[in-house]
Amino acid sequence: MIETIAASRCPRCGAVVAPPERFCPRHPVEMAPIALPGAGEIVSFTTLHSPPAGFRSPLHIALVELEGGARFVCHGAETRGLRIGSRVAIEAVDDVYYFSHLGAMDRARLFWRRAGRAGDRAQAIVRSLTKRVWKGTQRGSS
Repeated sequence: MIETIAASRCPRCGAVVAPPERFCPRHPVEMAPIALPGAGEIVSFTTLHSPPAGFRSPLHIALVELEGGARFVCHGAETRGLRIGSRVAIEAVDDVYYFSHLGAMDRARLFWRRAGRAGDRAQAIVRSLTKRVWKGTQRGSS
C-alpha cells in the first residue's frame, strides 16, 4: 500500500508544492491542502561520498516528481539500479522524505535500515512484524 504525502495546491495557478506551504511560491495566494499518492518518478539522483556535516557517507539522494506534479529531494537506501524515470515509492518519516524502488525487497531493505536508527518505536514495529511473519511460516509448514 502506498501512503499519501501532504501537499498544497494553488487555487489560482494550480501549482502543487510538497511539503505543503501556506502561500503559493509564485504569487501571494493562500494554498489549499491536498494529499498526493506517495509514488513518483526519479528526475535526478546522486550519491555523495563526502556529504555535508551531520550526514553519513554514502548519502543517496534523488529529486522525485510525485504524480501530482510536486518535486522534492528524498533520501534513499541506495541508487544502484536507479534510472531517470524509475518509479519509486515515497515515505515521510519525521518530516524527512525517503525513496525506495517499488520492488518489495528494496522497500524492506529501506525499512530495516531506518528501523535500526529510529529508536524504540520502530524496533517495536520490527518485532511485531517478525512475530507475524514467524507465525505465518509456522502455520504454513504443518
